[in-house]
Amino acid sequence: MLKVGLLSLGCSKNQVDSEIMLGLIDEAGYQVVDNYNNSDVLIVNTCGFIDDAKEESINSILELAQYKQDGACELLIVTGCLAQRYSQDLEEQIPEVDAILGTGNFDQIVEVIEESLEGTRKVEVENPDFDYDRYLPKNNLSPNYTAYLKIAEGCNNCCSYCVIPQLRGSLRSRSIEKIVDEAQRLVQQGVKEINIIAQDITQYGIDLYGEFRLIELLKELVKIEDIEWFRLLYAYPSHLTDELIELIATEDKLCNYLDLPVQHADAAIREKMNRTGSKDDILAVIKKLRAKIPDISLRTSLIVGFPGETEAEFKNLIDFVTEAEFDRLGVFTYSQEEGTPAAEMTDQIPEEIKEERYEEIMKLQQEISYQSNQDWVGKQVTVLVEEVQAEESPLVVGRTERDAPEIDGVVYVKDSTAEVGGLIEVEIVDAYEYDLMGVEV
Repeated sequence: MLKVGLLSLGCSKNQVDSEIMLGLIDEAGYQVVDNYNNSDVLIVNTCGFIDDAKEESINSILELAQYKQDGACELLIVTGCLAQRYSQDLEEQIPEVDAILGTGNFDQIVEVIEESLEGTRKVEVENPDFDYDRYLPKNNLSPNYTAYLKIAEGCNNCCSYCVIPQLRGSLRSRSIEKIVDEAQRLVQQGVKEINIIAQDITQYGIDLYGEFRLIELLKELVKIEDIEWFRLLYAYPSHLTDELIELIATEDKLCNYLDLPVQHADAAIREKMNRTGSKDDILAVIKKLRAKIPDISLRTSLIVGFPGETEAEFKNLIDFVTEAEFDRLGVFTYSQEEGTPAAEMTDQIPEEIKEERYEEIMKLQQEISYQSNQDWVGKQVTVLVEEVQAEESPLVVGRTERDAPEIDGVVYVKDSTAEVGGLIEVEIVDAYEYDLMGVEV
């Protein structure tokens, strides 16, 4: 039986594409394996969003190419965003690559494997308009208690720094019926936590139904039994309605968690980024969320070093972070991506200044996060167990509904014998900059 290994890079949305490819490969009768050294076929599903991601993707391709010399690998296939964006460069500069598939046609993976085994070097990169609104088999790459559910692909926002519309196309929402069907299949597989993802979930449905339909979708999803948590990722503040806030506040299955990508707070920078809404608008949304849902956890992402960002404009961002007090926050240094309007702007910021600004915000956020976590000492929380660290002195590690997988903090629980995937009640006894310590109740 042909053995296939796959390395998935980048974001959770890319992970979903990897899961579809693995599902198709499994359905074709091939064996999916984790040991790259024993793989007959190796696939790298790449990220091409910013410079660091591109560098990681290239290095990963080159590392896996070594298995063609040192292992059993006969075919090396590159898919994903880097393949969509730089297929010609990959074909010309990395001869070890036997086939290339873009984001619009990665479902052809089985056919490409078969044709490549016959000696044909395949480069299939089409328009990034993949149709997710049809049944496709999936092999979940996350632990069996959690999963990502992609409700739409592509983006209509066209931010001046971003290549996503080029790599993923315009917004394409899946139907409510197909999304609910997939969620029900995940429940049957034992999934307890579903993370709802898209480039911007608040725009869900506008292309398909002519109006925003996220609320209607969520009302259908929460009817599904045996799901504990639905988490909402990547919700733009400008489309966050009172009705959606009310639904999160009143529906127990919707996590008290929201990821609000802000990117910047200064008015001039936001205008150059082509971002809608002002700093005051965003702060008003945050105030409303916290008034309605006092224990909500808010995450955001920021960009520092955008072209022309002055010290005064950066200071406005610092003031905003201080005032907003996000519970979780990630920072990117601006990446000059070819083919975007921002890449052509004058006054590009030197890398050393970008790094200094990155460090300053992260230091500030560390203090904010520490103070926020201190407020949880003495309180009781529900923890989803993800890891058992020590058997002799029982210690388990998990997350609350306020922590997204992989990117947020964890809760260390002493003297617990809970199993991975279980939900336990925990009293928080100590707090650190990003993580909590507790004991099982």
